[in-house]
Amino acid sequence: MIQENFIFSKVESPLPEKLVDDLLGMWAEIFGQDYLSNQNIRPVLLGKEKKYNRDIVFLAQHKEKIIATSHLTISRFDKRIGGIGEVATDKQYRSKGLARNLCSMAIEEFEGKNGEWLFLGTSNPVAARLYNSLGWRFVPGTKVMMRITGLKSPEDFFRYYRKQIKSNNIKIVSGSPGFRLQIIPPIIFPHDEIILDYNTGIFSTRWFVQKSCMGLYPRYERICSDGTWFVAVSNKFVSGISSVRFQEEKTAQVDGFCSINNTSVLSGLYRKTIRFAINNGACHIHMVADRADAKKNEFLVKMGCVQTNETIKIESKEGILDLVVYEYPITARKKTK
Repeated sequence: MIQENFIFSKVESPLPEKLVDDLLGMWAEIFGQDYLSNQNIRPVLLGKEKKYNRDIVFLAQHKEKIIATSHLTISRFDKRIGGIGEVATDKQYRSKGLARNLCSMAIEEFEGKNGEWLFLGTSNPVAARLYNSLGWRFVPGTKVMMRITGLKSPEDFFRYYRKQIKSNNIKIVSGSPGFRLQIIPPIIFPHDEIILDYNTGIFSTRWFVQKSCMGLYPRYERICSDGTWFVAVSNKFVSGISSVRFQEEKTAQVDGFCSINNTSVLSGLYRKTIRFAINNGACHIHMVADRADAKKNEFLVKMGCVQTNETIKIESKEGILDLVVYEYPITARKKTK
């Protein structure tokens, strides 16, 4: 496609290494090197996750120079869900409708393959207005936007999501790139609990604004360097996530959450994670809960955890967390079987 001497095209992973280098150079200039490091995009573009997701980059070029991009990810596990990232335009070529064209191409590709729920994240008011004009709407308590086929609201989506995850047919499996997109709904779902996963710094949108979207999965990817994570899956939706991070002196930090008021599912996630920690040499297992979070404190006590004298205080622009530290007795191992 050619418009005003601009050439529009799409390429699907695995991308040629030279093109990947060019894209990363452009994105580093626009978003910063820290962004690229946190997202770990290179292996994705080179095809590392090809069996889990389709990754398609839409390009605008002028005289062979890449001047604008958008990056669409579609789940192979559930083609109804997708995500947009790396919507970028070279400063010299802004206000020419390039981002709109590339996002429109991504929408057409996604919906043409029966996609229904397309996520993206932005803290940029100018970009948000563009996305809004293309059908995206903000999810309350977040900087995440959803575009839903039929222009239904995010609230309608979460009502549907709740019905799907109430199924008794829930399986707990190891986390993988196949859940890169599936973890977004349970994280941005409005939980009563304050801390969702201390290991990855994820908190409830009822208490803190969730600013990340496509950057959520890389948090769990990074945890695999010194731990692992698990998901509870029902009807192709993730209803809960748990994680463990190994620390010094054979101590393991365990945390988790569930989007439904189902203690058995949450207990199953914790038990799976505790077993992993013990089987991998943990001599101490710690868990945390905000002092004001009566529900989580009660749950940890019922799990057999014992409150310690240790506390953790976290201060941020959005508030202060006063955390109580619990220890799970290794002698309770039989209870996890």
